[in-house]
Amino acid sequence: MEQFEPPVEMKVSVDYSDDKLPVSVRALKPVVFKEGNAFCCLLGPDPQAGVFGCGDSAKEAITDWDLHLKERIKDPVESDEVIQYIKKTFSIIDN
Repeated sequence: MEQFEPPVEMKVSVDYSDDKLPVSVRALKPVVFKEGNAFCCLLGPDPQAGVFGCGDSAKEAITDWDLHLKERIKDPVESDEVIQYIKKTFSIIDN
């Protein structure tokens, strides 16, 4: 799966080992970045193909992203590269 990589000046540092983060964020490590006044959280190549969340803070963007992730995995499409990556990541963690 291709992962979007924002320019360094847009990237927001996230401590993925923080127990306060959702398990999904700690495992999948979506990129968090700032675009204008909005904070964005993305796993995948772009907001359309990937799992995307946004908000007024990094925390809000992560929470929105986690909600969209849960919606996306409820009805997965097997040809979806992002879903395949998510399944593979969680199967490695479970083993």
